[in-house]
Amino acid sequence: MRFRQLCRRPTIFRRVIGTSMIVLTLAVLTLAGAERYLNENDLYGRTARTIPAQLAYIGEELQKDGVNIGSSGLANDGQFKPGANLFAVCRNGQETIFVSRGAQKLGLTGLCDILPEDPEDVPTQPVTLSNGKPYYLYPLSFETEKGHVDFMILREGSEAAAELKTLDRRVALKVAITLPIILLLLISAALWGMKPLKLLGQQLHEIIRGSRARLDPPEANELQEITLALNELLSQSERRKDTYQNAMKDLAHSLKTRLAAAQAIMDEEGDPATKREQLYEQLGQMDLLVQYQLRKATMGRQGLSKSTAAIEPVVRQLANMLDKVYRDKAVQSQLEIDADCPFPGSREDLMELLGNLMDNAYRFALNTVRVRVSRTPEGHCLLQVEDDGPGIDSNERQRVLRRGERADERHPGQGIGLAVCNELAIAYGGELTIDQSPLQGARINLLLPLDGYSTKE
Repeated sequence: MRFRQLCRRPTIFRRVIGTSMIVLTLAVLTLAGAERYLNENDLYGRTARTIPAQLAYIGEELQKDGVNIGSSGLANDGQFKPGANLFAVCRNGQETIFVSRGAQKLGLTGLCDILPEDPEDVPTQPVTLSNGKPYYLYPLSFETEKGHVDFMILREGSEAAAELKTLDRRVALKVAITLPIILLLLISAALWGMKPLKLLGQQLHEIIRGSRARLDPPEANELQEITLALNELLSQSERRKDTYQNAMKDLAHSLKTRLAAAQAIMDEEGDPATKREQLYEQLGQMDLLVQYQLRKATMGRQGLSKSTAAIEPVVRQLANMLDKVYRDKAVQSQLEIDADCPFPGSREDLMELLGNLMDNAYRFALNTVRVRVSRTPEGHCLLQVEDDGPGIDSNERQRVLRRGERADERHPGQGIGLAVCNELAIAYGGELTIDQSPLQGARINLLLPLDGYSTKE
């Protein structure tokens, strides 16, 4: 049953073989037809070389039979020598003036009726005439003192017809031998050419069975992009699986701690209002943890379809919103956006990134926040958010990228904003670093690859 389904399925192999065989068969038949045409013309030409000898007796025979067509000079022409003659003399296309004795003796009639109007239409193979035998036709035209006269000269073509049949059999034999050889060579070439695809399919089956993690570099350059794309898809799938597992583990651990704290609060003796406030605080932290872990589980999800988002509209939208939120500080925002440098991901992730980074910058800035976006010579997108605030100490820069860590405990927050940004950067194959801004505050540098597939796991 499976074999029948495979036979019905229009595989690439059968398409290649079928199309190629049709083209090659037509080519071989065309060459065979051309060879047969050359054989016919060769035999016709070889027979035509004997026509001058056959013409030798035409003038004399016409004179002996008293046929005057104005050809008195014909017998005296140097090309005429004694010989046998099969011919007819015609005028006005089909009017028979004379039929040679040899033609009459062989029972050849109606010779002027088969005279072609155009000399180009003369058949190059023997034609079977009224006596049932094959003959070559050689029409000739002469201008005489009595007008235009056509000669239909015949040459016996039995031997030539037999030779032509022999040549036709040879051509057919060549075709019968050539086509199977071509088919075998074509199948061998197709099998050899399809080998990289078959190997790719085998490796994919091994990945499905769990005995392989990645595809090997392909033998054919044409499969290079496909292999890279599939390996990138596998990497993304693994990263997404790890992200889900880690997010669920972190969420379970964090909720377990918060639930234990809530249970302890409920078991304690004390003011109900205070206990209620403490429980609300624990519930608020649980809500934030759930939201964070959900965002963490879905961020950076692109697949093979690499979407992009314009950065400038998002930056300006966030700047307008934050200007209103922090209007009491009257922060001056400086935006330097390269329009040729899009964000290599979804607009939602871009909002998440810039929302956290710009909110931190506005919160800690004294007077100025600057956002720069540029394209590096290596083809990466460099996004920088900086402020003129107190900055982040060099010893604290790695710590604040971990969830729940904050450099300044005096400001409210859960310490997850920079952690989300760092994890998003990693999900997109990029890197997030912190250094000091020329404005004297902190500068967050986000470097993201724009072209090709990420090689980071």
